[in-house]
Amino acid sequence: MEIRQFQTFKAVVDFNSFTKAAQALQYSQATITSHIQQLEEGMGVPLFDRLGKKIQLTAYGRELYTYVEELLVSYAKIKDISANEQSLQGELRIGASETITIYRLGDILSKYRASYPGVNISFVMDDCSRLREKLHEGLLDIVITLEPKLDDPNLVVEPFSTERLVFIGGRDHSFEKIEDAGEECMIFSGEHCALRRFFQRFLEKREIKPKHHLEFSSMEAIKQSVANGLGVSLMPHISVEALLNEQKVKMIACEEELLFYAQIAYHKNKWLSRAHKKFIDFMLESRDIG
Repeated sequence: MEIRQFQTFKAVVDFNSFTKAAQALQYSQATITSHIQQLEEGMGVPLFDRLGKKIQLTAYGRELYTYVEELLVSYAKIKDISANEQSLQGELRIGASETITIYRLGDILSKYRASYPGVNISFVMDDCSRLREKLHEGLLDIVITLEPKLDDPNLVVEPFSTERLVFIGGRDHSFEKIEDAGEECMIFSGEHCALRRFFQRFLEKREIKPKHHLEFSSMEAIKQSVANGLGVSLMPHISVEALLNEQKVKMIACEEELLFYAQIAYHKNKWLSRAHKKFIDFMLESRDIG
């Protein structure tokens, strides 16, 4: 029996799917099937009941899973024992929202990469809700989201920065307060984006009912659309600061201070390698929680 067979077994159980396990481990489905068959042959007992297209752990499988979890944590620790500052190696799977990626992470990633060139970094940029889904599914190790304060009992969350939200319109707009912008086209981010939900709740709370709206999945596209006079949007100040300074857009007054929080999160049951811990250290050294 080989460690990769146990890794495959755990992935199949966690995802309850051979197909999803293959995607997560970047194996072919035939390889996943072969690993499970080899493991069952080596143990001499069935680990899964195959019920049509569904799979279910047998009693042997359930008992094995408990030991496999412990085994894989110990295996990761064993691999990490010989690592030192200069030869730190491993894999780091990070996810972050678009704004954090563009305006907060560049310098941190550059310094981390220079300090630990032996660590392979894979990076995903996505909406916050999808990032958290991938964290729960074990597809990412660490995520940095930008949204209201997280309250998830299954996640360890560290604050990174406090980001002010501002309303912006084209430089020729004729109103001063967001409450007067009901006739304007509202420009939203994608439906899964925390900022869109926050924006929509803000409008609903104040009974502002826009007659028109546009939707873009890219924050950069939203900014340029506002600059081109297509409408009004709500954006993190850090992402529009340059446009405001260049007077390509104008800030629209809002009586309430609106804040989002950049947060570092990882699953509470995730064993953190030294590569993971060093990245979190780099993040915390650069944080600005206001």
